Amino acid sequence: MIYTFDIFRYDPKKDSQPYRQEFQVDLGDADKVTVLDALFKIQQTQDRTLSFRYSCRLAMCGSCALVMNGREGLACKTLVKDLGGGTIFLEPLRHIPVVKDLTVDLKFLIRRLRQVEPYFVPRSPSPEPAQIRPDSAERKTIGLNTECIACGSCVSSCTMMYWNPDYIGPMGLNRAFCLIADSRDLSGDRLSRIAGENGIYRCHMEFNCTDVCPKHISPTRGIHHLKRQVFKAGIKKLNPFRRGRTE
Repeated sequence: MIYTFDIFRYDPKKDSQPYRQEFQVDLGDADKVTVLDALFKIQQTQDRTLSFRYSCRLAMCGSCALVMNGREGLACKTLVKDLGGGTIFLEPLRHIPVVKDLTVDLKFLIRRLRQVEPYFVPRSPSPEPAQIRPDSAERKTIGLNTECIACGSCVSSCTMMYWNPDYIGPMGLNRAFCLIADSRDLSGDRLSRIAGENGIYRCHMEFNCTDVCPKHISPTRGIHHLKRQVFKAGIKKLNPFRRGRTE
């Protein structure tokens, strides 16, 4: 069966602005053909300059995240047949600088992770790691949120990233939630970091990030938990939208 792909093209080194390019691809029996398979075929048979990112091909690394027909997802996990019979539109993740074509600059995501001190800081110097029981309330609170693969789909789907490019974003805040909710971690000033002008109060709880996450994580749930923690910690004064503030 022949499919039509309308692909975003842009090389900042030579193009003054982005453009679209159509490709007709015969994928045969496409029952098990993924979007990533189709991209490989286009690159190998029609245009070797087409740029896209991939790695594991098992929906574990998050490298191949794209916007497909207006919705974020993993190219290695999304079947072509599930995108309908019409033209399939492929674009890079939104709000993130484009390196070339469908490849985005991951440094944009890394900078937001760094804002929340994304590394574990043990409370105890003991060489033996403390354990959290799988059936404990603490583990249930954290839930699936530790399964984030940093694909950036949540950042791309977030409307607040458009209005405020300095917003930490759902991926960084989800990481902060996992650490702050972990009693073994010495969070330091992490709560203050996320409660600032570009932190948790920028989230309007639209659940776009939850809707597109390929690992079925809810960053929105984590952000809601962080808002409660900030309130409990008595640092409401850092909320830039508190009552009585004037611009």
